[in-house]
Amino acid sequence: MAVKKHTSKRSTKKKSPEKNSLTTPWLASLFLLILLVAGGYMMLNWPKQAIRQDIKSEPATVRQPLPPRPQQQQQQVLVIEHLQPKRPHIAIIMDDLGLSKPMAQQALAIDLPFTLSIIPARNYSQLVMQLAHQQQREILIHIPMEPISYPRNNPGPLGLFSHNSTEEIAKTMRIMIEQLPYATGGNNHMGSAFTQHADKMEPVLLEMKKNGLFFIDSLTSSKSVAYAEAQRLGVPSAVRDVFLDNVREVEKISEQLQRLVDIAHRNGSAIGICHPYPQTITALQLFSGQLEALEIDIVPVAQLVQPAPQ
Repeated sequence: MAVKKHTSKRSTKKKSPEKNSLTTPWLASLFLLILLVAGGYMMLNWPKQAIRQDIKSEPATVRQPLPPRPQQQQQQVLVIEHLQPKRPHIAIIMDDLGLSKPMAQQALAIDLPFTLSIIPARNYSQLVMQLAHQQQREILIHIPMEPISYPRNNPGPLGLFSHNSTEEIAKTMRIMIEQLPYATGGNNHMGSAFTQHADKMEPVLLEMKKNGLFFIDSLTSSKSVAYAEAQRLGVPSAVRDVFLDNVREVEKISEQLQRLVDIAHRNGSAIGICHPYPQTITALQLFSGQLEALEIDIVPVAQLVQPAPQ
């Protein structure tokens, strides 16, 4: 028994160094493998995290690369105007998009081919543009302009003011057009003061003309010269007929929609403007089921613009 015990101890001493020499490289290899896997995971996921952060807190300046402006597509939209419709046509423009992702999603869920007008340089402007483009919706630039009530009401980032120089206005317009490359036209956001100045509207409209865009006068002031100036400069254009949701009640909005239909039956077409209010969403959902009975078609507003005189 004593001999066996001695033999056991001696064999343990011999095996111990051998075991340590095998374990140390194995642990080092395992640690290196863990570092490589963790590093690879961080590298693969870092761009996604950066993109998500950009979407949540999109700044006034564009960080993400934007697609080139589809000039040919815009021209195709304008070609289909004035097709001698069998039924009256109405176009509905929903303003003030780009401020909220849920609002845009609720609006896009409505079964109506209305036009989305997106305010540039807002938190969700580019995201809403991409969502609308994926659904092949018509997109406008909702051009922020000085209202009579400024500064109580502020048009926000990239706002155009009557004290701006021609060069400043043109430069700001180029930024807006670059930020929303899928837009085929534009209409004014606020602008009851700015649209009264033909000399200030001129650089706005000339930049739009260079990019093949049409202009819709939201007519926020009865003194607006925007439409007349667009026609003078050769920019396809039109004027809003009805504001649909000045009163945020479903019943009142439905009455305004009926008024829009009546104008279209009388004149052949009509343009309405609304906003992504919950009451408006509800009224439009109800309206979408009545089109056949009303004998009316909803079309992109590009089909209702007046070609500029030659």
